[in-house]
Amino acid sequence: MHHHKRDWHNYNKHLVNRGKLHFWIKLDTQWNAPKCKKNGHPFIYADELIKAMLYLRFKFHLTLREVEGFCTSLMEICQKTEKVPCYTQVCRRMKTLILPKKLLEKRNVTDIVLDTTGLKVYGAGEWRAKRYGGKARWRKLHLAMDLKTGTLTIAEVTDEYRHDTTYLEQALQETNKRKGQVLIDGIADSGRCYELTQKYNKELITPPKQGAVIRKEDCYRKRNEAVKLIRGLGGDGLARSIWGKLVGYNRRVEVESMMARWKGLYGGELRSRTEERMVKEVKIKALMINEMIGKEKNV
Repeated sequence: MHHHKRDWHNYNKHLVNRGKLHFWIKLDTQWNAPKCKKNGHPFIYADELIKAMLYLRFKFHLTLREVEGFCTSLMEICQKTEKVPCYTQVCRRMKTLILPKKLLEKRNVTDIVLDTTGLKVYGAGEWRAKRYGGKARWRKLHLAMDLKTGTLTIAEVTDEYRHDTTYLEQALQETNKRKGQVLIDGIADSGRCYELTQKYNKELITPPKQGAVIRKEDCYRKRNEAVKLIRGLGGDGLARSIWGKLVGYNRRVEVESMMARWKGLYGGELRSRTEERMVKEVKIKALMINEMIGKEKNV
């Protein structure tokens, strides 16, 4: 069996670079918002400035007030005279911030892997649950990752009652029509999921349920092969492990590593308190991770 040999020199170099602080302020940076003809008071600051401040907030785990102070000090160091948006403006603008609709161009995305994890909701709900009892608030984070590049194609947050396969079809829409694979855990072992992946010319690789039987429907063809193979290997946990290595299901560890990276960078909670801001927070964090991966590949 071929084992991948890690380039420890470049690996350590990438980890060191993550801790470096580099701030580039272009001379032609659009600091003020462009003029618009809509009713109401126009925005003072550009979206890019608000997004940059939110990048700093989530990267360094700052409160909105601390972000304002951090950026004010940065402007003083750079000897710039521009005013920094107030923390209340950053909070308000986050709700309407325009972000890219897609995290990744789908023309190169063939194989994807999906996973879901839980995130605690930052704020009074967690404290109240610990102090007085009751259910702590949390949300589900749904991620889809391109297996070739290791970058995110989907990052969505929902309530805790949403099914883990909710974003399977959306993730498939973010791929091209070439033949590929979709990796997801055993919760996707259903006719609907097999039909969806077949519709998008993809092969669904997910472990069959315990005691799974052979099905006659055409969409279950690959699943039937998996059931027969697992039975032939003994039908126990070791047999499932061997099946995973033979068909490539063990590559799902990459999205689990991405989940660990997400929580290592941003923690296991959401700092926003409203649904609209939670959605924007998750999108911004995903864009940051994709940019970091892109820069690591270029080093």
